[in-house]
Amino acid sequence: MPVTEYKKAGVFIGILYFNEYIKNPHIIFTQRSTKLSSHSGEVSYPGGKWEDGDIDLLDTALRESNEEINLNRSDVVSLGNLPYLISRHKIEVHPYVGLITNEQDLKGNFEIEEIFTVPVSFLKDEKNAKMHDKIKGDIDLKIPSWDYNNQRIWGLTAMITADLINICFDGKIETNLTQIREQYDSYPRG
Repeated sequence: MPVTEYKKAGVFIGILYFNEYIKNPHIIFTQRSTKLSSHSGEVSYPGGKWEDGDIDLLDTALRESNEEINLNRSDVVSLGNLPYLISRHKIEVHPYVGLITNEQDLKGNFEIEEIFTVPVSFLKDEKNAKMHDKIKGDIDLKIPSWDYNNQRIWGLTAMITADLINICFDGKIETNLTQIREQYDSYPRG
């Protein structure tokens, strides 16, 4: 397990990569139910907190993806993980990336209001990323957001998405996540 003393969570970034998606891969996002007390109505990746019985945080992310959106984990080719981020609620969030190689019967459980996909090409196009400055501690954050088909990708999900696009797709979405991660050295260790 990772080293901070915070609770751990795994999220899954599913990239549709079959049939028409081979030339134009799409990423799966969810909009959380507006009836939930936590993160109500927010856009996120499927995932959740680590539970006893999970092998590791990838297992957590895939278990939660199956529960939340009915993702068939046998159709996932795991590609690896991105650097973790600490949420505003002090949860260590670990993103895992995978290709989804077959059509899915995606349907949300009670936690999910909507499941939608966004083309990688849209997210990679710098003109589609709106930049926001926000102060967190003594760091002036540069955080992107994207608006796509009446959905706003923002906050932690946007930071994870920027990492994905910059690391995996050679994108040039401006962030200063390196400065944020440098602060992690001062976080309590478990």
